[in-house]
Amino acid sequence: MTPPATSGPARTTDGGPAAPYDTTLVVRVDEPDLVPDRRVPGEPATLRATLQVTASDGADGDAADPRALAVALALDLGQERRPELVRAVREALPALPAGAHFAVLAAGPGRYYPDAGQSAWAPADRDHRRAAVFALGAAPLAPAATPRTTGYDGWLAAARELFAGCERPLRRLLLVTDGSATRADALDRELDACGAEFGCEVIAVGDRWDYRPLDRIATRLRGTAEAAGPDFAPPLAAAVRRACRRAVPELPLEIRTRPGVELDSLVQFTPEHRRLDPHPAHPTHPHHHRFAALPWDPSGAPSEFLLTLRADDTADVLGEELQFATVSLGDLHAAVTARWLAPGPPPARTAAHTPEDTTADSRILDSRHRMVDHLQKGLEALDAGRRTDAEEHLGRAAAAAHRLGEDWVLDEIRAHARIIDAATGRTEARLPADPHRIGVTLLHLSTRSAGRGPRRPHPGGATPTGPCPDPACAEPAVPGARYCVRCGRRLT
Repeated sequence: MTPPATSGPARTTDGGPAAPYDTTLVVRVDEPDLVPDRRVPGEPATLRATLQVTASDGADGDAADPRALAVALALDLGQERRPELVRAVREALPALPAGAHFAVLAAGPGRYYPDAGQSAWAPADRDHRRAAVFALGAAPLAPAATPRTTGYDGWLAAARELFAGCERPLRRLLLVTDGSATRADALDRELDACGAEFGCEVIAVGDRWDYRPLDRIATRLRGTAEAAGPDFAPPLAAAVRRACRRAVPELPLEIRTRPGVELDSLVQFTPEHRRLDPHPAHPTHPHHHRFAALPWDPSGAPSEFLLTLRADDTADVLGEELQFATVSLGDLHAAVTARWLAPGPPPARTAAHTPEDTTADSRILDSRHRMVDHLQKGLEALDAGRRTDAEEHLGRAAAAAHRLGEDWVLDEIRAHARIIDAATGRTEARLPADPHRIGVTLLHLSTRSAGRGPRRPHPGGATPTGPCPDPACAEPAVPGARYCVRCGRRLT
């Protein structure tokens, strides 16, 4: 394990100003011996590393400094929802603290409050909050039963233009929508353009429409997406409160790989479980990957990641420790190292982690990520009416959840299918599926940590200590697992 790197105020690697955060970075490669697969010459090997990061601003309480906060409210709603909208905004705006700035975007899309010709932002005092609610009585909303001419990419572009002139570091967009059409490529381009300029909370109003683009928006813009019914006042008020919490405006995590090594994936497990997308690599620096918009916890609670690399051994010597990548957080840097062994059977694994070890095993993190990935694919197949695909993926998710003791995944599967035998992954899908229920489940998956799900107690209250009782496997026990994560045999 790389020794933990610590620092005072973090400075961005491109020479930007120091941010007032104390940071730590720990990189661990718990299987540092790479063995080329002699059955498939030239096949890249997989190298996994766990990353643990903290960022602390040293402040007290959950509230952000109001003088650093700017909140934009985007209203992508049909005009038939105006009464509910006025009530929801009336109940939500008082959560904005005095000293914060806010603005309202309405259909167009464009700034609606404050009025054009005035300052782009209004102070969140009592008079302006009341004036904004009153103005919503005439706000331009989408005509009922008419296709929307503006997609989510248009709303994000309008927000990006608004925030471009804002000097406050904590910039939050609250997007309230009852469904807009958008092209995936246009949305991806706009998300790339937004980068880390602002965070986004999304409220999905109503049902019978596709929520999935909202999950992508919330994931890329380090926010959450929540499904709401016709009465969306409570979710909107909760979103305003989340927007006013302390946060780290921008502290990018950067990964540089050497030639012959490719970044396969970076998955965050805490505080949320989500696969992260880097900013597009510069053509002259294809091995530099920058993850700018990450939901760091400013209280110093650790964020945990699984980094997966694919490495080619053609030009490397055997038996020597080599550096495959560098992980950087501000002015902290840590190496990802391993060594090549001669082609042959896999080496013996290292001992299981102790209970005091707070860095999770890379294999169990990978297993949890695959479990959630199969759950998502199974629900998408169920939504499309593909029974065979749905039962295959839901079965794999059930088998993994059974081995890992992740009851919440089994509960999610039972809401959409019958589990015949979780241990062997046999499920029976219920068709026709409820598309709204599936949409809500998919929307919530990315904001639930697969590393912190409740687990079943082991029979008799004992915790398995391993290793796997199968002599041919002998896999060390992973904390929290009741079954071997390699062969599936029950641990003792």
